[in-house]
Amino acid sequence: MDWKSLSPLIVPLLVAAVLVRRAMREQKPKRVRFTRLWLFPTLLLLVTLVSVEHGPGPGILASLAYVVAMVLGGLVGWYRVHTLEFSLDAESGKVSARATQFGALLIVGLIALRYGADYLMKNLGLSHGAGFVYATDSMLLFSTAMYVARSVHTWIRARALVVAHRTSASLPEKPSTGRENGASV
Repeated sequence: MDWKSLSPLIVPLLVAAVLVRRAMREQKPKRVRFTRLWLFPTLLLLVTLVSVEHGPGPGILASLAYVVAMVLGGLVGWYRVHTLEFSLDAESGKVSARATQFGALLIVGLIALRYGADYLMKNLGLSHGAGFVYATDSMLLFSTAMYVARSVHTWIRARALVVAHRTSASLPEKPSTGRENGASV
């Protein structure tokens, strides 16, 4: 193989490497960084769009499957945020969330499956594999929509915690009456 034939695989391999690294680390609460929240879903969206673009042109049925996969992925991603544990550090006002390893490994598997099917079709002359490529593209669209929806919903929930913290921090303390500790006046 030469570099020209490997060049379309570089970005998906980098994304897969980042995902494997994330999945293998101990899953402890990580700070929600609002500026970085969009980085990974954007990279995954680019990989997905390039993958779908390089595949065979979808017909009506495959296009419908793509739309259904994206809607379901968005719903699962939105719901998945409800399984995350969010916490707020009262002193610093920083939000943390704990995630699972399964989602990252699922994405790596789908990317590998998609590029494996593409390799089989192009290099081994398997023309009847278009249905398999449509299926893997649908799964890839599902997972991408899931990550995008997860980022959006994480941003909404984490932002609500930060706003609530700032609001409570800006409220003036009630004047002490001396009765809080059982003292009588």
